[in-house]
Amino acid sequence: MARYLIAVGWLAILMGAALIPPVLLASAAGTAESSLGVAIVSVGGMLILGGIATVVWGGRHRSGSGLPSGVRMAIAANVLFLAFFALELSDRLIERNGKLFYWSTFLLPPALALFYGLLTARPWAWRTSRGAAALGVVWFLGFLVLIPFAHLETEGVPVPWQGRLYMSAVTLTFAAVLAAAYRALGRPETRSYFGEMHRQVAVDR
Repeated sequence: MARYLIAVGWLAILMGAALIPPVLLASAAGTAESSLGVAIVSVGGMLILGGIATVVWGGRHRSGSGLPSGVRMAIAANVLFLAFFALELSDRLIERNGKLFYWSTFLLPPALALFYGLLTARPWAWRTSRGAAALGVVWFLGFLVLIPFAHLETEGVPVPWQGRLYMSAVTLTFAAVLAAAYRALGRPETRSYFGEMHRQVAVDR
């Protein structure tokens, strides 16, 4: 139980921290709505404090072996994407006038479900995560190739070379994270954790 609480605590900390930067940037530019900004920062702060308390409590009560390294890596990749989705959600609430209909918004609930599945060793979570990681690597690498040549705009304004460089760096980072997660999920100890090693042995027989 303690190892699960540590993972949940880190998720809360990173998602809470990701909610805050768009509010700070908008406040510095004088474009943030005060009441909404205060609400988002308050939620982020509570997530961070609750996450820290959960991690400390879990660390004090941890006993026995922890999660396999491959599982920890897969969960870390999932948490990274969840934090990014939280950042996007906060940005769309603050900078995009509440326009939440975006791909990251729709992926947030499935990513949370996947986090639960990975943490509780659900076989469907292993299959879904490995398949999604493989597809994600192909998607991001393909997008990386297109960035220098595609016609990219932000609210009707062409993206400058600095923006394209930033997009390339972020895209390459996500591709690397997903590639590492795919490899980690294929390790024997990881497959055994999800019960897939026994399934593979049964198929081979």
